[in-house]
Amino acid sequence: MAEVRVEVIPEEVKNWYWKQVQKITIGSFIAWLIVAIILPVLAPSFRGVVIGSLPPLHWYIPAFISIVLGILIIFAYAYVMNRLDEKLRRKITESKLGSVTRSREGL
Repeated sequence: MAEVRVEVIPEEVKNWYWKQVQKITIGSFIAWLIVAIILPVLAPSFRGVVIGSLPPLHWYIPAFISIVLGILIIFAYAYVMNRLDEKLRRKITESKLGSVTRSREGL
């Protein structure tokens, strides 16, 4: 059976990480709300848009743009969260190295 490794993360690092996750999530949610609410409101301004021989698409164009921007927001969220996880790994490593140094100094 595989051995389970449990890491103890300092409380200050946990609090820092949680605050960062909240900021990123709230920012992404607000961006998505703006895209989901503003574009449908602007739909009437797309009335004259005709693509080829298709009928006027003034409701479909904002919906399509909202979906594409929503997907881009998801990818941006994933990218930012991956960078945050890397920072978390570095902070955990630094805190471990600091605790080893402090324990050696106590000898």
